[in-house]
Amino acid sequence: MPAEPGAPRRPRFGRWLAAVAGVTVALILLANLCLVAASRDRLAAGLDTIAPHPYALVLGAHVFPPGIPSRELAARLEMGRLLYQAGRARRIIVSGAVRPGSEEPDGLAYDEPDIMAAWLEKRGVPTADLVIDRGGYRTAASMADAATLGATDLLVVSQPYHLPRALYLARHAGLRALGVAARDTRRGLRERLFGFLREGTARAEVILEVALRGVRGLPADRIPPAPAG
Repeated sequence: MPAEPGAPRRPRFGRWLAAVAGVTVALILLANLCLVAASRDRLAAGLDTIAPHPYALVLGAHVFPPGIPSRELAARLEMGRLLYQAGRARRIIVSGAVRPGSEEPDGLAYDEPDIMAAWLEKRGVPTADLVIDRGGYRTAASMADAATLGATDLLVVSQPYHLPRALYLARHAGLRALGVAARDTRRGLRERLFGFLREGTARAEVILEVALRGVRGLPADRIPPAPAG
């Protein structure tokens, strides 16, 4: 029966928007459950349980001028150092973002991997046992670069919240990866909630990305060169 003249219309757009939002949230939750479940048996229970591996891949995070790793990155580097010191990793790959900047003396405005390497060298890891990946501007690129290097059997070092996504990308890049958790440095409810929401969304995005384009890194001609000197 048609609505009487002057009767208010049903808020169809609002209901449609609510339905879309509900489906989106459900898909994000499903993606998170899938990634967490898939990574559960690929997480190291402790340092003593890890067999020796050819490589440990330490994933980059923010650095502050003049070359100071963030708390999160320092925790990852420390775990990488412990793995090397304990003989669990023969070499360490440091992978992070590099952004050129013509105003800087060395032509670089931002450089995670070289700062990571310097941090490890200062704490006793020989230069010969460090592999610097300057194309690791995101987790997918770090995994693609590791595959290109031939580091197919490796330990992946990051914080617990990041490892499910990192291991998913590693598997789809053709790597046999075991996740090793670095110390979680997030502080306070606000920081943890923001991190949870950001990572939860990123996990859903990465499933879509892998389905559409696989795991890719930067083309070789777009990876910034090492600083001179």
